[in-house]
Amino acid sequence: MEIYANMYLWRQIDVLREDFPKLAVLLGDEAFYTLGKAFVHVHPSVHHSLSQLGRRLPQYLKEHPGSRPDLSDLAALEWARAEVFEEAAVPTASPSMLREMAAAGDFSCASLELVPALRLLRFDSDVLDVWQQLEDGHPVPAAHRAPSFAVVWRRELEVFHVQVQADEAKALALASAGEPLEVVCAAFEDRGDPVEAAFRAIGSWFAEGWICEPEEETARP
Repeated sequence: MEIYANMYLWRQIDVLREDFPKLAVLLGDEAFYTLGKAFVHVHPSVHHSLSQLGRRLPQYLKEHPGSRPDLSDLAALEWARAEVFEEAAVPTASPSMLREMAAAGDFSCASLELVPALRLLRFDSDVLDVWQQLEDGHPVPAAHRAPSFAVVWRRELEVFHVQVQADEAKALALASAGEPLEVVCAAFEDRGDPVEAAFRAIGSWFAEGWICEPEEETARP
């Protein structure tokens, strides 16, 4: 029984390592094993699949920051990347749709639907730089507080993430909540040219495949 229990523990830690590869590299094998063992003791798997095992790890690291205060942010980024990879693929709207909406004169009252394979994240640290240094195999800088926002999404079979400004993050959150574009665009009101900034940002959402293709309305008999 002890051998079986140890094998299952190692299996769970291996699953965590697959979902949080950068975190595992940053901590090193021994520290990651210690973290994994402590985590699964507090949050044992309750799902039929171990694929959901790491869902609470970012929050756990926020409550138990350990050696670096940015570990929670790194875990949140990696979990979001793992999640969007598994999300359903849906048809995305053509970039020309934005111009068509503006030309039709119904832009302000229209709303957008974000694709399922997208996450908007807020960080307390410059974790995107940490992730990139790990990706490139470079020494990781010391953690420092730098509140930021990022979008994580999947295009076909590849996962991406990018930092966005606070106003664009606010606009995305409003769009995700189903607010009309008039309200979404108001998030850019502090820019020098808010109209240009709004169209540029929203245009990039279409170009990157963040917007669902609208469903065709069923014709009435």
